[in-house]
Amino acid sequence: MDLTKTHGAAAAAPAARRPFHQYAGRTVLALGAHPDDLELGIGGTLASLALAGAKVVGAVVSVPNQHETRRAEAQTAAEIVGMSELRFLLDNGVRIEDLKAYELVELIERLIRDSGPALMLSHGTSDFHRDHVLVHNACVEASRVAFFDFFTYFPTMTRPVAVDFFPRVYVDISHTIETKMRAIDAYPSQFQRRELETEFCRAQAREHGRRVGVQYAEAMQVVRMRLS
Repeated sequence: MDLTKTHGAAAAAPAARRPFHQYAGRTVLALGAHPDDLELGIGGTLASLALAGAKVVGAVVSVPNQHETRRAEAQTAAEIVGMSELRFLLDNGVRIEDLKAYELVELIERLIRDSGPALMLSHGTSDFHRDHVLVHNACVEASRVAFFDFFTYFPTMTRPVAVDFFPRVYVDISHTIETKMRAIDAYPSQFQRRELETEFCRAQAREHGRRVGVQYAEAMQVVRMRLS
């Protein structure tokens, strides 16, 4: 789906504060196991990348339930953060655990070859959700087919959960925090209809920001990165 549209409040950010110039004009591939994972984990980062001129391609591996509702929510959230494209990798009802490990790897390898990313973002090893870890492991194995920078993001959740996560990279999202929150709020099936608060996501970003002296940040680990 083509999502090359103005993405709300994020478009108003001052040019002087836009990071990620090394990815301008290049593709960034962001993978989430399910709808809402990308917005929860790196919604502010994706908005910043789009503002810097990157082509942000989002990929949702599986929509295991409420198929039409959650796909529509994901497309709305993708527009908010400024994705150029959003892909759904598995047909409705197919769960990640339904695949053999090599099938999931091949699925992501095809996605990498097709999109040619300069940067890939995915779940990490600290995540407590089995599907998220399966996606991470498949991304690590699939990353052999091409060179690109590769980061993993803070474990995603609809309720705050204590996890062991030791970030090495922090992205200042002070200018895109409201975009992140609007993207998260685009998932009423996962939050409002279940009477779950989303403000813990803002508090989480505030805590990450406190560690590096900014108002709000998102935290990531580095799998590999080329400095040049």
